[in-house]
Amino acid sequence: MMRLGAVWSGGQANKQVVGCSGPLHKHKKLFGGQYMSSFNKKTKQRIIDDYLQNTGANMFVPADFVDWLATQPEHEAYPAFYGMDDAEAARQHRIQMARQMASGLRIVAKAEDVDSSVVAIKVTEYPAYISPVSKRREGGGYEPFDPTDANSQAELRRQAGTSLAAWLERFRGCAEHIGLDMTPLEDIVHTLRDDKNKAVGE
Repeated sequence: MMRLGAVWSGGQANKQVVGCSGPLHKHKKLFGGQYMSSFNKKTKQRIIDDYLQNTGANMFVPADFVDWLATQPEHEAYPAFYGMDDAEAARQHRIQMARQMASGLRIVAKAEDVDSSVVAIKVTEYPAYISPVSKRREGGGYEPFDPTDANSQAELRRQAGTSLAAWLERFRGCAEHIGLDMTPLEDIVHTLRDDKNKAVGE
């Protein structure tokens, strides 16, 4: 028989949503997220390549790029970085800091497996808060993670699968270059996302 309980960091968590005020997509628009999301990988690569060629730089340094872009108001990427005043940019930066504060918290769940007179205790760590993908269009925010709730577990698995798929996409080449087989990780992605008929990158 399994009994599952959770120890929450900072006391008992409630169901209040922690997040930014107003619709998340609105903040993305103000902070350039909407502009940047319209750039596919090919466009981003071209922007960086053009910047390096035009400036003669041999390395892409984000701070230098931002300073250079400030002098290029006609550049296609200008609105994504300078499409707001400094006060709003500072506010959005603080909102991002608040997101990082919530996303970095952890809880410890203890599961007891009682078999006759023997009790085995398994300790597992989870995020203290998760941001459900389905609610981000409505404003987003972070909800306390409940390890005993099937929906919370399913949401976390989907997000884990998505993150692992992104890792595979970024680092597959260097791993396969030394002969590592990425197939087991692909299987884990499919299982976590419950999408065995889809490719990892979809």
